Amino acid sequence: MKKLGLRYKQKWEEHRLTVAKLSLKDPKILIATWFGCGTLFPGPGFWGTLGAMPLGITLMVLGGPIWLLATSVFLFIVGLYVSKYTENILKTHDSSTIVIDEAAAVLIPLAFVPITPVGVLSAFILFRIFDVIKPWPVSFADKKMSGEWGVMIDDTIAAIYASVILWFWPDLGFSYFIS
Repeated sequence: MKKLGLRYKQKWEEHRLTVAKLSLKDPKILIATWFGCGTLFPGPGFWGTLGAMPLGITLMVLGGPIWLLATSVFLFIVGLYVSKYTENILKTHDSSTIVIDEAAAVLIPLAFVPITPVGVLSAFILFRIFDVIKPWPVSFADKKMSGEWGVMIDDTIAAIYASVILWFWPDLGFSYFIS
């Protein structure tokens, strides 16, 4: 247990030092950290995904799946630019503070669920599961792809995995509605 506490403390210290190198006054950093969500600890990826949910729900209500997918593509392209910029500042690949990849990717599974609490929560949870466990080829993209594409593509693949399950969810006997 003591070893676990030391590892947590070490990860906190690393995160704190990384965040100290960033200025949220810089619009590119602000977007790369998804408006500061990536600076939160522990689990900046969780916070980045959660921080994108208000945008996702708004897009679900106002425009539906097409707007969600179009915004995801737009954020992916923006993410390539701001993640490269942020990596150059931090001198590291795929810093946990860069969470625009989560923000862009979580919009994909939201396009495949109805606007219900269960639907939205299902998209969030399944995306997070695939982003954390990183089944192949998510793990391949995470480990083998460098630069801005390496930052962005693994989360997109995780989102596609979640979307496939959500597409077939009703056929598996599950409901998006609370009964």
